Amino acid sequence: MMAMMMIDQAHVQGGKIRSFISYCGGLPSPEAANNPLAYKFSWNPAGAIQSGRNPATYRSHGETVSINGECLYDSAVSFRIPDLPAFALEILPNRFAEIMGTLARIGFFDTEAHPILTLTKRPTFGAFLLELLKIKSEDFDGTMTEEDVKERILALGLCKVQVTALKTAKTILYLGFHEQTEIPVSCRSAFDVACLRMEERLAYSSEEQDMVLLHHEVEVEFPDGRPVEKHRSTLLEFGKTKNGKTTTAMAFTVGIPAAIGALLILEKKIKTRGVLRPIEPQVYVPALDILQAYGLKLLEKTE
Repeated sequence: MMAMMMIDQAHVQGGKIRSFISYCGGLPSPEAANNPLAYKFSWNPAGAIQSGRNPATYRSHGETVSINGECLYDSAVSFRIPDLPAFALEILPNRFAEIMGTLARIGFFDTEAHPILTLTKRPTFGAFLLELLKIKSEDFDGTMTEEDVKERILALGLCKVQVTALKTAKTILYLGFHEQTEIPVSCRSAFDVACLRMEERLAYSSEEQDMVLLHHEVEVEFPDGRPVEKHRSTLLEFGKTKNGKTTTAMAFTVGIPAAIGALLILEKKIKTRGVLRPIEPQVYVPALDILQAYGLKLLEKTE
């Protein structure tokens, strides 16, 4: 709705959209981003990981760019929002990221049944890690440090950047893949094991909050020679706890717009019939007004 309002306003002024970029993410609040991935799950890790394995297609500088799902994590780039420079972000086309790409190449996200996980005797997480890193048990002295994992990742050619390899090693140990506890019978694939560990180690505590960050950038050019305008619109919302009850930012920013849509229909403020997306002024104008009345603030700038 924010994006459509910006685009329609540009058209009213006689402008033409030269560029439109939209970024959106459900993330932990800064104080809750306290692990090597700087990420936590408020929903099923399997869904989040699988979405990052889907192919992406987008337009950039007049060309169509397609990225294979297997390479999506590797396409991540660093990004900072001009008006929120404290946030060090990574962006993926249409879908996290340098670390996740390395984890994928190690094999943590393989969904096929792994032979070691089909044995009657259950392996430990540590034994499974040795398997993925192709380390023979007789060559293992019983300890696994961040440096050991980093050097193995580099030696196998799974990552070429030392900093990323170290971050990945920190993540592997943080998730407990080196621990000598048995992997549950329910885990049949590396993907199952990874999701289990992430669900256990990357969940929000009752005191932690999430946040939703939405950022649009629109460049508008004018046929009468006026300078190109750059419009930015940003929404930043944090989860809240009131009277001991937590409402996540994700639930709030998804649930309230849906409720507003129902309200507009009940009050007969939407005249069009059939399936209608919220990109029509009759929907997004009153909806955005109500959202701001509920405390969702939009930061808008034009250069």
